[in-house]
Amino acid sequence: MVRALLGIRPVVVYLGLAALYVLAGQLGLLLAFNLTTAGSVATTLGIATGNTLEGLAGAYLLNRFAHGVHAFDRPQDVFKFAALAALASTTVSPFFGVTSLALGGYANWAEYGRIWLTWWLGDAGGALIVAPVLLLWGQNPRVRWTLVQVKEVGLLLVTLVLVGLAVFGGVLPIAIQMYSLAFLCIPALVWTAFRFSPRETATAMLLLSGMAIWGTLSGFGPLARETENASLLSLQVFLGVIAVMTLALAAGMADQQRAQATSAYLATIVKMPPPERKQKHDVSDDASIGNMLERIIVSWNRGAERFFGYAPEEVLWQPISLLIPPPHVDEEAVIIDRLRGGGEKIEHFKTVRRRKDGQMIDVSLTISPIKDETGKTIGVSKTARGITERQSFIDELEELEFLLRDPVDVLPKVQSLRGLLPICASCKSIRSEEGNWHRVETYVEEHSEATFTHGICPTCLEKHYGYQPKSKAKGQEQL
Repeated sequence: MVRALLGIRPVVVYLGLAALYVLAGQLGLLLAFNLTTAGSVATTLGIATGNTLEGLAGAYLLNRFAHGVHAFDRPQDVFKFAALAALASTTVSPFFGVTSLALGGYANWAEYGRIWLTWWLGDAGGALIVAPVLLLWGQNPRVRWTLVQVKEVGLLLVTLVLVGLAVFGGVLPIAIQMYSLAFLCIPALVWTAFRFSPRETATAMLLLSGMAIWGTLSGFGPLARETENASLLSLQVFLGVIAVMTLALAAGMADQQRAQATSAYLATIVKMPPPERKQKHDVSDDASIGNMLERIIVSWNRGAERFFGYAPEEVLWQPISLLIPPPHVDEEAVIIDRLRGGGEKIEHFKTVRRRKDGQMIDVSLTISPIKDETGKTIGVSKTARGITERQSFIDELEELEFLLRDPVDVLPKVQSLRGLLPICASCKSIRSEEGNWHRVETYVEEHSEATFTHGICPTCLEKHYGYQPKSKAKGQEQL
């Protein structure tokens, strides 16, 4: 699934996620565990091995059990990410690192448990706070806020800064600082989770964490203890718990919004006239796909299953980018923006799509907006047809048929010649006044203002190519 989504080999995906986990873990480790040692080649190799294996383990668990880069789309996947990728996999690096330091004589075996716990909390904190921001922004770096949302983001940012300074900045009187004010961080994060996506929620959590770490290291806030190490351990536990709960809440809100949009989409499909509904659902031989404006696939007919190779359970609720090769990913945003702006049906949109086996296929899309009772666009319906050489030729013939169908606009521009013209009975060439023989087109263009446009008549279409024009076919159906 991840390979199909990203269009690259699984080993590259694992290495990329592994690097991300190593980065997140090291950031957390630097903040939570200030261990500096000269070390040796052996201890350095041991620590590097642990960091690499930790990243690979986290990437594997994330892809295997929590839907990879989509781990923050549903609350259950958020908890899987926290339990497996952030808590379980982060035990690898402390084990290799502390053991290497102890064997090399740079750490006391009696302190093994304390050092291991500090190291692990640092890595886990980095995975819970830093990794979601990198994953979510890497998956969707575009910002599409309305003007109202921009204002709300500004107000939210000011609130977060004020709360961070009040709780961890030491700006309040000493008497008030003695109270446990850490709970004041929760309303601002819940606000973000309810009003925005998990991406913005993770970003707000990272911003608040930065202020909390700075304040706690300066000796301010309710989590400050006698030593920096003890203070940061308490802070890491607090931030980790808050991060998991707010991300799960944000994922739950996003999941509910998708469910509501899907219900509205399916309700609109049900209310369609039977012929149109048949075209968009299972009885159609063409690949018919329905997705919401959030680019999540919500309908998948048997034609799509045959065309792309995916069973419904493999693609429903997955992003439409699963079918789009990386060079064409931006097309979906352009299509949705056009439909949102009041655009109507888009026909013969030629592009490239990807099958389950990785094969790239040329397709022609017919794209229609799905609108609710108020006329608001709530989804997109696409019909995909493969473009073979014969289909491409037929498309060109249909364009010619369109030009020949209504010659009213062309007739006023047709020029005429008068008099007797000597013409060859065999090759149809015309003799000029100078005695030279010319092709009909050349002679007419030289002696008039007319120009030629070449097409093919319906009789020749049917005779030479076996193609029956639509207009004639419809007339036969009516008869």
